[in-house]
Amino acid sequence: MEFSMNFSIRSKALWLIPCFALAGSAFVVRDAEANKGGQSFGAKLSEAQQQKLFETRKEWELSSADNRIAIINDSQNCIDAAQTPEAFRNCKQKGRQSHRALKEQRRKKINVTLKSMGLEPMQSHLKHGHRKGRENNQRIGPKLRSNQV
Repeated sequence: MEFSMNFSIRSKALWLIPCFALAGSAFVVRDAEANKGGQSFGAKLSEAQQQKLFETRKEWELSSADNRIAIINDSQNCIDAAQTPEAFRNCKQKGRQSHRALKEQRRKKINVTLKSMGLEPMQSHLKHGHRKGRENNQRIGPKLRSNQV
């Protein structure tokens, strides 16, 4: 009895080794494919194109700094004034929307430069449904109503 039980545990352990090796190799292949087909602009761009894109990004970061600060300050003021969980959620949502709008403006600015160089523009992630939505709020539990507190 003891021999068969030890054999069973050992055989299961031995089967785990190739399983982990196979799973690990799948990640390596996936990462290699992602790098091959991904946004590897650096390898595809000439020095002049890289410099022009760098200047556009740098200009955008410097010119939008005041906007980013304003978004953070507005969000902080809203959260400070929030008296209910719903008001807090609304503040967070408004801040996220403002950040998304600013990122979209950045993408459009960079796309003008990319198009002027004859390159493919960056895609907007807003069109692809990557938003978490209200369903994700349920992970912290049901909302508390004012009469439940």
